[in-house]
Amino acid sequence: MKKIFTLISMALVAMSVNAQTEESYTAVDADGNMAAEYAAVVGEGGVATNVANGSSVVKFGTANVEVEAVGSADPADKDEGGQDITPGAKIEGQENLYELVSINSTKPIKWEVKNQGDIQFYYIGGTGTPAVSLLCEEIITDGSPTGNFRLVVNPFDPATGGEPQSGLYYKFTTKADGALKVGIWANKGNRTTFLVDGETKQATPYLVEGYINGQNYTEDDVTAGRCTAEQVGNKKFMNNDEIRALGSADNPWIIGAGNQPFWGNVIIDAKAGKTYWLFQGNSQIGFQGYTFAPGKSKEEMNIESIKNAANNANAPRYNLAGQKVSKDFKGVVLQNGKKFVQK
Repeated sequence: MKKIFTLISMALVAMSVNAQTEESYTAVDADGNMAAEYAAVVGEGGVATNVANGSSVVKFGTANVEVEAVGSADPADKDEGGQDITPGAKIEGQENLYELVSINSTKPIKWEVKNQGDIQFYYIGGTGTPAVSLLCEEIITDGSPTGNFRLVVNPFDPATGGEPQSGLYYKFTTKADGALKVGIWANKGNRTTFLVDGETKQATPYLVEGYINGQNYTEDDVTAGRCTAEQVGNKKFMNNDEIRALGSADNPWIIGAGNQPFWGNVIIDAKAGKTYWLFQGNSQIGFQGYTFAPGKSKEEMNIESIKNAANNANAPRYNLAGQKVSKDFKGVVLQNGKKFVQK
């Protein structure tokens, strides 16, 4: 009996240790290769080969996280007759809005590898403008109906909530409490980025960290010891407070400075058994991968990320002329604000 009790105790300890282990998924590796789950459904030119009902679904995950990446078809370009769509019943109280029956002509769904070269930020780019619902609208010219229709995309509104029905989005389901950090690319910082709680259908607050186009190291950062003189002008890794200071105080869902791209992480407190949707309000989001830390808060993970950024073995390396070099370069190099001899 004592032996059995000991074995059970050891098993529980092992389970406890395992439950606290961080787990990660990378969509594109350091050499620019797609993860197997994406590569398996991609044909020539990045076109998805697993399209069903207008969407391509890629499933993957780790011990405590299940993910569905959903890319949808965008309508084909308009011709002189308007968008090739089929209208249904008229929307009550709306002069020229109808239910959407079908989109008869679409562009191909693609999953493609993209990269921000100067910081080596690889990510997956997909297709589809996220929509809570799709309608069609009859085109009115000079006050008269034309018989031609165009698509109306209803984006997510944080004031009313909802969930994406089409477009490009990522659906995360977590099996334990912990911090979920997702690497993303946001095309334009003045567009909204949402992580929506699947239970409440409301946007959930997140922390953000990473790089914003145009936000570079300056001489002030040299003085503060955040970088070397040779790194002045390179993209600066920024924490949540620094990034929020550049954004809109009235809109917490906007990342960064004006119309500039963002490469970095969004971090939330995830709960066991819950689902979260990640997407942009009216654009396509890039996906780098994720890290899940059971038992940690988003604040703890944010602090650790900042520390790791200052000592990242995969961070770009530069010679004394400020030129980016590889790990094979021999001589004095700068990395993470530190100078050393690479042999």
